[in-house]
Amino acid sequence: MTFSGQNNLTKGSLTGNLIAFAIPFLLANLLQALYGAVDLWVVGRFGGGKIGVAAVSNGGEVMHLVMSFIMGLTTGATVLIGQYFGANDSRGCARSVGMTLSLSALLGILSSLGFFVLSRVLVRALNTPAEAEAETLAYLSICSSGVFFIFGYNALSAIFRGFGNSVAPLIFVGIACVCNVIGDLVLVAGCKMGAAGAAYATIASQALSMVLALIYLGRGGFGCRFAAADFRSARGLAWRYLKIGVPIATQGVLINISFLFIVSIVNAMGGGDSSTAAGYGIVNRINAFAMLPAVSFSMALAAITAQNIGANKPLRAVHSLYLAIALTMALGAICLVLLQTIPEKVVALFIDRASEGAGNVIRNGSLYAKSFSLEYVLVPIVFCTNGFFNGCGRALFSMTNNLACTFLIRVPVSYFFSVTAGATLYHVGFAAPLASFTSNVIALIYLFSGKWRLPRKKR
Repeated sequence: MTFSGQNNLTKGSLTGNLIAFAIPFLLANLLQALYGAVDLWVVGRFGGGKIGVAAVSNGGEVMHLVMSFIMGLTTGATVLIGQYFGANDSRGCARSVGMTLSLSALLGILSSLGFFVLSRVLVRALNTPAEAEAETLAYLSICSSGVFFIFGYNALSAIFRGFGNSVAPLIFVGIACVCNVIGDLVLVAGCKMGAAGAAYATIASQALSMVLALIYLGRGGFGCRFAAADFRSARGLAWRYLKIGVPIATQGVLINISFLFIVSIVNAMGGGDSSTAAGYGIVNRINAFAMLPAVSFSMALAAITAQNIGANKPLRAVHSLYLAIALTMALGAICLVLLQTIPEKVVALFIDRASEGAGNVIRNGSLYAKSFSLEYVLVPIVFCTNGFFNGCGRALFSMTNNLACTFLIRVPVSYFFSVTAGATLYHVGFAAPLASFTSNVIALIYLFSGKWRLPRKKR
């Protein structure tokens, strides 16, 4: 694979293709996770202790919801372009590129405006502790202006990945991550701007990512030629894009809304004390890193599967799925052992031990980490099968399965444990592994049934 070239994922070594293509996904997602982790670490160390941490933690949950929606929707472009590319249809690729950029620009503007309007409602819906409410609102209001940039960058990255190029997005986000770290240190540690400073640093970094991707576009980095006419309305392509992307985006949004319900549940458990919310938020940041392999291989599988389905090589796609599950489970087991043995040391990395309430934050975070970490060996199947089914164009099944397990198991079980006498975050943490186990059983039954291979209408 080269920076400017395409990458045909339907030929060559199965293991080599999967690892070479997935590693840039992993590194790019790692760098994006660093946005939130660096914000949390710098604010926790230099910007207000538990109040700042609670503000960035709660605000970060909302931003993760927005990111999930955008990444899910733009995955439709990866699958659409990947299938055309696998079928050697260069004209279909060019028209898909133009449609994706035009539609994403419009949706980016609308999303930024909508998010800004809803910021105050979201803060209240989270049961944000009163002492952290003002900082949380400031963080979200500022971040809303960066949603357009998130949309633009992810749409461009989805296009690159459809062509088998996962290196270009990695380079762009790597530069942006450095910008974000510098911005945090200057605005939060230096200028003492707290959560607001972290938000400004984040949106500046997101804008840089999009600008770099656009520059690459201007130099013909897509690997195919397209004309101005390709940016005009293409209803058929837009429908196919949305048919794939909307279920993925809907799944991401609703699952993350379920996480917000759980944030609200956890905040209520704290009785107005930010220590519970901060401990839960820190573990969620840790989870973002621990689950990166599964998330990254899932994204890679969507493109690999799309190309192989387009090339009429379904068995090669299935073998890629099995390999991805094995690799991500092994990595998840390492994270599980770490949080089962030294959770206190890991949680303590994100807060100044000398700050007010730090001991309670570490204790609460460690309790949640011990039970939730069972998820690390279950979620690889969830994510990898999702990526596979999405690449096949079966996003509706993935959405239905995951939403059912989330809203019928994870949220109710979390609430039940939270109101049980003597309940702690340790008890709440078991809800996620239980939901993932159920989701895995359903996904594997569907996989082995072969129904995902049923003939589809001609494209």
